[in-house]
Amino acid sequence: MWGFAVNIELVEYDSAWPGLFERERARILGVLPDAVLEHVGSTSVPGLCAKPVIDLMLVVDDPLDEASYVPALEAAGYRVTVREDDWHDHRILKGPDTNINLHVFPRGCAQVRRHLLFRDWLRDNAEDRELYASTKRTLAARVWERVQDYAAAKNAVVLDILERAYLARPVEPGEVEFVTETPPHNAPVLLEDHNPAWARWFAAEEAKIRAALGEKVVRLEHVGSTSVPGLAAKPLIDILLIVPDSADEDAYVPALLEAGYYLRLRERVWHEHRLLKGTEPNVNLHVYSPRCEELDRMLAFRDRLRAFPADREEYERTKRELAGRTWKRVQDYADAKTRVVERIILRALG
Repeated sequence: MWGFAVNIELVEYDSAWPGLFERERARILGVLPDAVLEHVGSTSVPGLCAKPVIDLMLVVDDPLDEASYVPALEAAGYRVTVREDDWHDHRILKGPDTNINLHVFPRGCAQVRRHLLFRDWLRDNAEDRELYASTKRTLAARVWERVQDYAAAKNAVVLDILERAYLARPVEPGEVEFVTETPPHNAPVLLEDHNPAWARWFAAEEAKIRAALGEKVVRLEHVGSTSVPGLAAKPLIDILLIVPDSADEDAYVPALLEAGYYLRLRERVWHEHRLLKGTEPNVNLHVYSPRCEELDRMLAFRDRLRAFPADREEYERTKRELAGRTWKRVQDYADAKTRVVERIILRALG
């Protein structure tokens, strides 16, 4: 069987690329007037060498609902070439010109922020821009069987750059409103080896929540360290609850209070997050609305730790090293894990 060689063509940055993006943006807005579009990929970064391909990102409510956007795009000359139902429901459409890729992702997908953060970081950071360009040139000099293999070979440096970008990004402004105060921790954090009973504890809480809320439960997931077999954890069950509107507390909080939970805090600016607590067993019930990026990130982190022992071991080493210190607040311990958590999430998102 004969193999096929692929040569990667890189060219120096072309000042015409932003104009090509604007042309395609106008074409798409002509058939989808409310479209949310961004120029992403290497051609969106001034000064960066790239394949001469304009990558656009379109954010829709549900990429699986192709009837809501594909016919309009087909009328503008686009055609669907890739469907990835098992990867963020990602779609790729080719433009009327062969050098146009339109990537479609759902609203709230972590890949959206990943693409924008990477683009903006490279625009603002010359050192990492040059690192990425140098890596691209080195790899492009090789012969590849598939373009995807060239893209995969860049992954290590992409993750390295993204880690710096995530850690450097400013914290979104906004205050945490504590509904119920707790005393300072002022102690190390107790970790236990994985306990198979934790899955049963979650199942009991799930049944209680579903009984309290019924059809108001959009999604309910066991997350956090106790959801990962083989991983040491605080004996605390983290639960992710998706409701139609987390800001509408009257629609779900009274029923959860009746079921034995209490409201710990509100974060109105940060995804309208609500945290409720349960005490027997110790439970953190995180409440978000649909199409929230945190859903994507929390599940990606959990599933990566379940499937990749090396990541699980890396995370546990960090947890054990940090847990032995004295922490004023348990949240300070959680914040200290940010670097390793972001690194693993980036690997999970791919």
